Amino acid sequence: MKTATGPKLKLWLLALYTVPDVASLREADFVARWLIMGRAAVLVMTAVSAVLGGLFAQLSGVFEPVRFLVATCGLLLAHFASNLANDYFDFIRGKDTPESPRVRYGPHPLAHRGASPTGLLLATAFSLAGAALAGLYLTLAAGPGVLAFALLGLLILLGYTGGPLPLKYVGLGELAVLVVWGPLMVGGTYYSQAGFVPAWVFFGSLPYALGVTTVLLGKHLDKVDFDRGRQVRTLPVILGEAGARRLTQGLIVLMYVTAVGVALWQGVPGMLAVLLNLGGAFKTTLKFLDQPRPPDRPLWYVGGTFLHNRRFGLLLVGGLLAEALVRLILGR
Repeated sequence: MKTATGPKLKLWLLALYTVPDVASLREADFVARWLIMGRAAVLVMTAVSAVLGGLFAQLSGVFEPVRFLVATCGLLLAHFASNLANDYFDFIRGKDTPESPRVRYGPHPLAHRGASPTGLLLATAFSLAGAALAGLYLTLAAGPGVLAFALLGLLILLGYTGGPLPLKYVGLGELAVLVVWGPLMVGGTYYSQAGFVPAWVFFGSLPYALGVTTVLLGKHLDKVDFDRGRQVRTLPVILGEAGARRLTQGLIVLMYVTAVGVALWQGVPGMLAVLLNLGGAFKTTLKFLDQPRPPDRPLWYVGGTFLHNRRFGLLLVGGLLAEALVRLILGR
């Protein structure tokens, strides 16, 4: 039996960390090809939201490890399916063309012939089926409220680029991401363990959800001219590049303000760990957002916002994990 060694394993790990620049998706092995096509590197944002829901539950004394793991797997499958579905709908609607930034600067499952349209839909359906099974288990274990979280998430997932009026095309994509990666994912993970969600958990989900929203704004800023020509009315198209850059800066500031606010309100000092990233946030992230994108840097804004949000998320999770461990040691 062949084993995944050397270059193959390296490509798998690379696909989990970034978007590899492969000459042809068909040249990649089966696992690497689907990791790349499903944009596995951005699934870390979903993992962080799920972990936040688990850590909030632990700090509240309602942590259930099995339910937490099932919820996390369900969310990752749903996000994977969403990525595939978005590429499918954008491609068949004529938005992802050979000259589009999505196709020019990253492997596209259909444009680069990594999969057939039917194969992509089957993979999407398979992933959604796995997410649905996780949701069914959690509904039986935690209560019918899981269905409310799951159905709302499904509507947003399918409506982001699908349906008669895609959210992405009418300036609602950024708001959808804020809702999904905050209250729905974090709150839903908490509910799946406790059977209820206190209001502070929804507020506690906002700092990281705002960060995910800045990543999407960065992505849309990088291709604002292309989207404008294709009548894709993202927020940067509606507000203009300068206005969208200011909005992104404001949301970055709000990430820290909300984290400090919830930490003081609920007595959760672990959230203050994000302040260790303030220097980087203001010296790099906010500074580079002051200037228009350099012509030779097609992934300028999304790269900076993604790296900032990754550091923010790791500090947030690390701080809360440290607090949870201290409480366990002290018996609190």
